[in-house]
Amino acid sequence: MSKLGMILKTTGAAVATTVTLVSALRENPQIAKSLDDLVGKLKSATDANNPKIRFDAKMAAIDTAADAVELAFPEATEPAGWHRHAQALRVRGELIWGANSGGTRRKAMKALNAETAELLEQINQRLASLQKQLRADDPRAS
Repeated sequence: MSKLGMILKTTGAAVATTVTLVSALRENPQIAKSLDDLVGKLKSATDANNPKIRFDAKMAAIDTAADAVELAFPEATEPAGWHRHAQALRVRGELIWGANSGGTRRKAMKALNAETAELLEQINQRLASLQKQLRADDPRAS
């Protein structure tokens, strides 16, 4: 299975879009390392039946995308807010996972996953718009 196919199977289209958008910025060694780490986390989440591991993989995708925007587009103001939002989601995930079980946990994690996907989609849209604004001779242009 290709990397993209594995990512789609594991975490859905939003994460696959993130990987695709961030891959365009791979020339930056820090971004390349973050992307490689993300793919490693996604591979470990592929075989996991544990929704917490899949949630953690989505959180890693958010962190990777926010870091990529921060490194490649230092003028962007959004990454700090994305990191704060991701940290709040992460804390809520830990609370949900630790305080609930069974159907209650599944329902709460489903709602949290929807919010996580929404944040990831916002990041993807902003990253795509930043990349579209680049001139063709800019090394960050894909």
